[in-house]
Amino acid sequence: MSKLFGSFRDLTGNKLTGTIPLGLLIRIQDGNLTLRYDHSPNLCSNNSSCQPTQENRNSKTTGYIAVVVVASVVVVALVVLLLFFVIRRKEEPANIHNQEGDVQSRNRRFTYTELKVITSNFRRVLGEGGFGPVYDGFLEDGTQVAVKLRSQSSNQGVKEFLTEAQNLTGIHHRNLVSLIGYCKDGEYMALVYEYMSEGDLQHKLRGRDRNDGCLTWRQRLHIVLESAQGLEYLHKACSPPFIHRDVKTSNILLDANLKAKVADFGLMKAFNQDGDTHVSTARVVGTPGYLAPEYVSLL
Repeated sequence: MSKLFGSFRDLTGNKLTGTIPLGLLIRIQDGNLTLRYDHSPNLCSNNSSCQPTQENRNSKTTGYIAVVVVASVVVVALVVLLLFFVIRRKEEPANIHNQEGDVQSRNRRFTYTELKVITSNFRRVLGEGGFGPVYDGFLEDGTQVAVKLRSQSSNQGVKEFLTEAQNLTGIHHRNLVSLIGYCKDGEYMALVYEYMSEGDLQHKLRGRDRNDGCLTWRQRLHIVLESAQGLEYLHKACSPPFIHRDVKTSNILLDANLKAKVADFGLMKAFNQDGDTHVSTARVVGTPGYLAPEYVSLL
């Protein structure tokens, strides 16, 4: 609150703003008035000092321009980055199932000599299917793998081999067996998979290993559910969708924790990409009784 004592006014601490009236300034200059206005930094003692100087105006203008320029650069950079990703995505092949080069670009290619080293000259057989025998092996870093070598007497030819290899380069799911690499060395063809220590479900259900106990109903339920999740991924999440056409217990593999993964994709077929769900019936393949329902319903 201001205090008045004759020709003395104390306005200290009032945090005044604006301009001191001209009449008071004249009295102060004539010595008829003493005015204190401490702690009022925004109070101007003359008209000119309350107006921003040209230097201040220029600095503010420069600041505004800098902000606009920086914002424009950021926007342009984001647009360029977005266009880059869009163009790059368009340049990527829409279909990964056309040529062997696709397989080589995504997975390791082994020579037949390397496979002999990995499997210790094909010493230990893990199993055998329509494609050929499956051997136990170890990579250089100690990773255990399963090597499926095409037999010369196999009824599955080069087409089925490339189909399985190429299909597996573009599909990845926790309930599908992962492809590590492949071999196409002259007449020798092989696929290198992740190792599934508990073998196939058929083996487990028949109890060929007397040391293994029977699967509990809870374990069986989990295996069925996980297998279904792998098939659902093929049918619904892939573009184009796939049908397995050979789903059976021998093609469901189990790891050390009895986690199920669907395997053997040599007979897998893609639906047409144009939305048509028609499947040609000129060559019906697969194990009778184990074909996918979506495939059978269109026969």
